[in-house]
Amino acid sequence: MKAKIQYRLPRNFHKTFIPERQYIHAMLRFAASGREGNYQAIASATGIPMGKSSGKVPAILDYCRGMGVIRLIGNGRSAVKRPELTPFGRIVFLEDPHLKERITQWIAHFNLCSVLAGAETWYQIFFVGSQALGMRFHRSRLEEHLSLVYNCNSRGVIGPVIRMYEDDAAFRACGVLYEEMDSVVVRRPAPINDECGFAYGAWMLQLMADHFPKANQITLAELDHKAGWKTIPGWNIDESHRAIDLIERKGIVAVDRQMNPWIIRPRSTAEEAWGRMYDDLI
Repeated sequence: MKAKIQYRLPRNFHKTFIPERQYIHAMLRFAASGREGNYQAIASATGIPMGKSSGKVPAILDYCRGMGVIRLIGNGRSAVKRPELTPFGRIVFLEDPHLKERITQWIAHFNLCSVLAGAETWYQIFFVGSQALGMRFHRSRLEEHLSLVYNCNSRGVIGPVIRMYEDDAAFRACGVLYEEMDSVVVRRPAPINDECGFAYGAWMLQLMADHFPKANQITLAELDHKAGWKTIPGWNIDESHRAIDLIERKGIVAVDRQMNPWIIRPRSTAEEAWGRMYDDLI
């Protein structure tokens, strides 16, 4: 079987900018309009700041790609960019266009950690380095981990990864990471409650479609090994069982618990499940 092509965003794509939700909203509107343009034209249309030599438009466009809310149509290297909403991006634009809901932020975070199309630093912290770092680690330990991965100086290597989860303008509602007074960074596991079921199920089906497009069933162990369905949310064994129980109750997957490891079979398509992502929000 051919290896999947990986298009993770490079380490410094963000230019140290955090993903401000007001600008993500503006980019979603631009994509929904069907327009295209170079960075300056996108800046004029969206109000996202863009200077002559630098600006936030490239970073926000890349954040939106990494979060899985848009894809670029045509030649990605062209100066003219034409973003298009993904099924996840479309339901977010319709139901939570300012990304205020905690579950929206969690799914966008999951996508940033993606093996295939996320962002390199998020992938290294929340997937590859998850076991080494744990759920609580000193900031210097994180710097050391990333500097070893990239073979670079540790100064500034973390970038905006922690800040974005502490800033109300970005992703504080999900608050995946926060830093305590003694420079200890705490990682929160994704919450498991009823309102998250359809969203987690849609994300799981998307992982299956992306990584195992011809499979009609897959073991949970293989889905985590290849795509991080348990590792990226930060779940332990018990939490992962509660999560799969929740997703099964929503009718999104069938679970065969007679086998070890457990086997799951889709009972819906990812696109159908994305459309129901907000059904259980109170």
